[in-house]
This record gives sequence, structure tokens and C-alpha cells, in this order.
Amino acid sequence: MAFKKLVSHNKSEYVYAQIIKEIKSGQYGLGDKLPSEMEIADQAGVSRASVREALSALRLIGVIETKKGNGTYVKSNKFAFETEDAAIFDHGANTFEILEARKVVEPVIAKLALEMIDKQHLEQIKVAIEAMEAEAGKNDFDSYHQANKRFHNAIAEATRNRSLINYVRSLQTVFIDSDFGAELRRRYLTEKAYVKDAIATHWEIYEAFVAGDEKLLDEAWKRHNEGVEKQLLGH
Repeated sequence: MAFKKLVSHNKSEYVYAQIIKEIKSGQYGLGDKLPSEMEIADQAGVSRASVREALSALRLIGVIETKKGNGTYVKSNKFAFETEDAAIFDHGANTFEILEARKVVEPVIAKLALEMIDKQHLEQIKVAIEAMEAEAGKNDFDSYHQANKRFHNAIAEATRNRSLINYVRSLQTVFIDSDFGAELRRRYLTEKAYVKDAIATHWEIYEAFVAGDEKLLDEAWKRHNEGVEKQLLGH
């Protein structure tokens, strides 16, 4: 089997669609090993970075799994999305770009919030985390993520900067309220260890705000980002 040369403007989406096509056609069945990143990159005429992003997207929706030191294998031929178009790449910016934007922007927003936060916003953050705990306990995926949105939005609102507030809201909407975000809610909130760690990290962020400690806030936010990336991208 050989991947066709790139014909799409989005390299990662193109590789993603090609792999799905090959799995749907039966070229690769359950348990079959995919070509290496380098082989796919050479065949498709794209960079290895584009291949890694496509593979991360497929891993994210449960189609493939990577066994450390042993390659990447087909895990499922049941797709969350019926077409070969990847919902993960919707809305102009794909999920990986959104993660990168959050990784860069939100810690800066948090630092500004730390300087200006008041009791009202602290209470909003606390209530949001308590709601996350309650909804996770009920396996209410949608309500959990709505509470998570309120957590991030409350931090942005503490800056009193309308541009930053709107920016965070837009990121949350694209990442959480999309069809792809709905699939994430169904899939990852069933992993209790991840949810437990995520909530604990949110409490660490809250405690850093209460203490007014920038170093603690930096460390907690770093753990938060690392947890998200590890769970979603397999890093």
C-alpha cells in the first residue's frame, strides 16, 4: 500500500483521511501495524510533524494505539465521525493549534488574574471545581465540561480585560462545544484516574490563587497542560 501525494491544503488532515480510507477499505485490519512515521511522510510527501499530528488525531478518537518501541497498530475500525473529513480539524484552527494557543495564552492570563482577583472570582472558580467533582461523580459528561468552561472563564474574567475574556471564551467554545469536543466528553470522562488527576490540578490552581503565589500557579498550570496533552495526544 502507498499513500497518495498531498492534494489537500491541510497536510495533517490529508494524512488522517488517507489512513482512515485505508482502514475502511480493509487494507489495514484490527491489530495490523501501520507504516512508520517516516514511511508515511515519504509516501504522502509531507513532513513527519504532519504525520505525527494525524496519528495523534487518530489515537485521540480511538482508531489506533501506539505501543512504545513497537510501532502503531489499528485498534478500532469504528469511527466517531462518518465521513473522512476530520472534525478534529474543523473551525479553521485544529485541535492541536487550539491546545498550543491555550498552552501559551492561558498561563499569561492566569498571572494577570492573580494580580487582580477578588473574592467574587475566587468563589466562582471554587464553585466551578465543586461542580466538576459533582458532575464527574454522576458521569454527566456535558455538565462536567460546562463546569470546566466556567472555571477557565472565571479566571479570564478576573483580569477585567474584555479582549482576553472573549479570547478564552472562543477557545473554550471551539474546543469543548464542537462535535469533536462532544466525542472527547464521552470518551475521556470514563477514565476515572484522568478525571481525578484533572480535578486535583484544578484545585491546585485555585489554592495558588488563594495564596497569591505566582510560583505555585506556574507549577500547577504546567501540570494542568501536561495532563491535557498526555491524555489527548499521548505525549
